[in-house]
Amino acid sequence: MIDTYATFANDCFADRTVLITGAASGMGLETARAFASKGAEVVMCDCDEDGLQHHSAEIRKTGANIHAVTVDVSDESSIKRAFDYCDENLSRLDNVVTCAAIITAKRLFDQDWAHWQRVHAVNLFGTFFTVQAAAKRMLVNPFGGNIVCIASDAGVHGGGGLIADTAYAASKAGTLSLVKSVARELAGKNVRINALNPGPTDSPMHSHIDQSLKERIAANLPIRRMGRPDDMAAAILFLCSDAASFVYGAALDADGGSMFR
Repeated sequence: MIDTYATFANDCFADRTVLITGAASGMGLETARAFASKGAEVVMCDCDEDGLQHHSAEIRKTGANIHAVTVDVSDESSIKRAFDYCDENLSRLDNVVTCAAIITAKRLFDQDWAHWQRVHAVNLFGTFFTVQAAAKRMLVNPFGGNIVCIASDAGVHGGGGLIADTAYAASKAGTLSLVKSVARELAGKNVRINALNPGPTDSPMHSHIDQSLKERIAANLPIRRMGRPDDMAAAILFLCSDAASFVYGAALDADGGSMFR
């Protein structure tokens, strides 16, 4: 099997830190593994306390420096506690990746007010307050920092209710605008922020998609397969690396070609 991260030196994130939300499964978990394998000190955050403790212990066995902090990103006070933990336990905060999200696939007339509130509380509001807390700390970090927000190809071409619905797509479109807006405000201040647009990815987040639909999705992608969590983690490593020092306020498409279908 190809080592997705072989391009990156094993110590390329040595002496650097990263906080990752949504780190108990899927893309967030794989991103935690990827950073740990490259020498980073990793703060794994998730609302799934059992999954968080299990997987953080698993990664810790490799010798990595891992912290596990239970966080509900739909609760601003919970986000604050996570960053307070970083202030108390890390020498500085270099990278933040906002993987925490929920995906929903409801038809237009099945979506009510509570549904939109729930989706946006996690996907958009949670992302904003995580970015806000990260930027506050990175602005006083002499090394600056990097923020990567996970958006979606659905934020560009819409949902539709089969894989993702209107509420989800709108929250991810909001995330893309958030990244552009924050990038404008932080210009010249040594803090980079970028977005990642994953395409259809075979991960626990897409457990609502049955196998036959996954096969149809893969067949319709130019690359002829769905994405994997390690595809996304590799793109995140790049965006946080020194190789991406001139990438700013951008949205990187890691979508198997879904954007130009």
